[in-house]
Amino acid sequence: MKFLQITVIMVLALSYSYKSFSQTDSIFDQGIYRTYIVHKPADYSPASSYPLVLNLHGLNSNAAGQQNYSQFDNIADTAKCIVVYPNAVNGSWNVNGTSDVTFLTNLIDSLKNDFSLNSCLFVTGMSMGGFMTYKLSCALSTQITAIAVVSGNMSNALQNNCAAASGLPVMHFHGTSDNFVNYNGTFGIAPVETTINWWVAKNNCSGTPVITPVNDSNLADSCNAVNYYYGNGTNNSEVSFYKINNGGHTWPGATPIPIFGNTNQDMNASVLIWNFFRKYCTPVIYWNGNISDAWENPQNWNGNQLPGANSIVIIPSPVTRYPKININTEIKKLELKPGSTITIASGKQLKLNGW
Repeated sequence: MKFLQITVIMVLALSYSYKSFSQTDSIFDQGIYRTYIVHKPADYSPASSYPLVLNLHGLNSNAAGQQNYSQFDNIADTAKCIVVYPNAVNGSWNVNGTSDVTFLTNLIDSLKNDFSLNSCLFVTGMSMGGFMTYKLSCALSTQITAIAVVSGNMSNALQNNCAAASGLPVMHFHGTSDNFVNYNGTFGIAPVETTINWWVAKNNCSGTPVITPVNDSNLADSCNAVNYYYGNGTNNSEVSFYKINNGGHTWPGATPIPIFGNTNQDMNASVLIWNFFRKYCTPVIYWNGNISDAWENPQNWNGNQLPGANSIVIIPSPVTRYPKININTEIKKLELKPGSTITIASGKQLKLNGW
């Protein structure tokens, strides 16, 4: 099936300036250099480990445009995750072939070498980036923790040939008045509600949704939203669908762009996406003390994985050595088994951020 060429130009980076904790980089992939933007939290430390979010731009947009439009850097700074905005070739993702699946897979591997990442991998995308998100989820379902799609969809061909394992959490936002990725589908592309039902069935979720209207707090946006929640899926997965009545081809909460239709301002998609993602990112990490008492040495942790801001840390007992924290450290929770201890160096802090 030939992908519907959406004649929308989402060039949103006209006056964009890079933030101080973002950097542009590239990898050599399949004979060409592919570029991407990485945004780290301001207090990034290799001694911690972080979730990775891939954020994919729409057709004829670019990494900087998606960075500016979705404002996901703000999420990364407060949630302590690393967000990466890859660039498609000539602004268009290869949603029919495999070249961009290969590129994104290689990019993930490269990022694992360059940054301290935990096992949580999330993918989100706008418009054609949403199509690519669904394609990637079918190819890398065992690696991806959860996905979120805004104003994108899934082709009939992909639904018929998706190897994704059951149990992948999905969030989707779509406007009923989207003139670029039609809510009711088009040739070769399923209606949005068909795609949602496909994932509900794929994940073995409850077929009867919990329906919750979103508070219509902003009457000036000329649209309102309703959430359809399908829970109790395989591995506690869920499908959460935000139907935006009279909404356009837009990212909820973003700066409105009138030519794309109404932008819902009753909710912020980036905040909702991260709140959805983070539920699936609470790695439990065990201390072993095999090498030394240094908390910041990955070899002292099972799996050679340092705890990050989203980690639950367990210090068992007995072990040969108990940990000493020599740098400022943030984790989610700490569990000390009876008889275990932890030492914090003078002037250093251990922050437990809960949730």
